[in-house]
Amino acid sequence: MPDIFTPWRMNRLEIPNRIVRSATWEGMARIDGAPSFETVNITADLAEGGVGLAFTGCAFVRADGKGLPGQTGVHIDAMLGPITRISDAVHRMNGLVGLQISHAGGQTKPEWIGGIQPMGPSNYIDPRYGSEVRELSIGEIADIIDSFALAAARAKAAGFDAVQVHGCHGYLVSQFASPYYNKRRDDFGGTLENRARLGVMIIKAIRRAVGPYYPLSIKFNCTDAVEGGISFEDAAKLARLYDRAGADSLEVSGGIPAAGEKNAIRPVKGPEDEGYFLERAARIKQEVSCPVIAVGGFKSKTRVMQALDQVDAVALSRALVREPDLINKWRRNLSQKAQCVSCNLCLQESWAGELCCAVERKKAEKQSSRQA
Repeated sequence: MPDIFTPWRMNRLEIPNRIVRSATWEGMARIDGAPSFETVNITADLAEGGVGLAFTGCAFVRADGKGLPGQTGVHIDAMLGPITRISDAVHRMNGLVGLQISHAGGQTKPEWIGGIQPMGPSNYIDPRYGSEVRELSIGEIADIIDSFALAAARAKAAGFDAVQVHGCHGYLVSQFASPYYNKRRDDFGGTLENRARLGVMIIKAIRRAVGPYYPLSIKFNCTDAVEGGISFEDAAKLARLYDRAGADSLEVSGGIPAAGEKNAIRPVKGPEDEGYFLERAARIKQEVSCPVIAVGGFKSKTRVMQALDQVDAVALSRALVREPDLINKWRRNLSQKAQCVSCNLCLQESWAGELCCAVERKKAEKQSSRQA
């Protein structure tokens, strides 16, 4: 059994331990999409804190794919210099960093994407934002595939060690894969193979753009957790299709906004609540040849080590917001469990423009007021 600090490989990239920082919404980019110095520092702190591979929060591949204000962009060549600051800072800390790339599809508002109508696999009204979403044409789909490939090439040129496609949580690739959103009757709708076609074509286009040895991951849903959405049987087929298309790792997540409490961000009260997608990730591991990463509320060292009996690596998010040095603490046996209480207030902080632990912020404010 590998332990947390056993190295592993994603394609030819050797990763020093089995902990991945799952892509986490930051919300701190400049208005043009350039990452702020705060974003750079947060990512560098994770490398200094011992994370084996840190994925950034998703970066939009086209201006019409921006999901929220404050999102980092990798949509134009002018972003090369700004995003290179992230990879440079991580490498100075002897860490590894991957850029997650995305298109929000219908999960956005016109005012965030230049006033145009949000687009997706089919016409529908987004329940979260109330936006009318229009169906993409075949030509527009081809353009979006090219945009993912160009974004991945920019990630490689900017010195990132890997790239990850955002294929989960109701963003565009997830929308196409899911019968909950996708009502098309052409080559991109209907059967699972057709619904998976966008993700498969993106993986293949990226592979052509970055070459055979650049690490390419995809994060996807093992369940949409809603009636009429992706089932586990669909997810297992998706995993096989993505693996065969050329993915070097699969990060197994789940949930879409309509899933409510069954989405990707759930309360974790004890070890028994950790790894809420682990069972499905372990089953997917049996279906594919590439490494599989489990995510879903992991906070304790013991639970992570148990998970590594079944998957290749474990991804953390909220726990690292509060303690970016958590993995170094585990290495030195200074703690067994993260201090994170799964209050999810860090997400609210990031929507307001700063990814941070709300509990730690309140403690600091209280201490400051006492000193004053």
